[in-house]
Amino acid sequence: MLVLVQLDISEADMELFEEYETQALGLLRKHGAQLLERLRSADEKQEVHLLHFPDINALDAFRADPARARLQDLWLRCGASTSLTEVRRLGQP
Repeated sequence: MLVLVQLDISEADMELFEEYETQALGLLRKHGAQLLERLRSADEKQEVHLLHFPDINALDAFRADPARARLQDLWLRCGASTSLTEVRRLGQP
């Protein structure tokens, strides 16, 4: 399954955000997931990630991972916000 993560980093402490991201993204492989794309807007206010998870159970396991839960305080202090959307590939133009 493909998951689009949209992050609002306009008010984020970027040092804390980058620390969180490094640690959280490092947990993906443990759940069979992969970061396919990571893009940041030119104005540095938005970031998007395209992630691949083998299935919904893998996504749920990633979200419930105790190592990720231990990062929650760091996430809250960094000041970013996020939304997740399951997406699908479309045909090429």
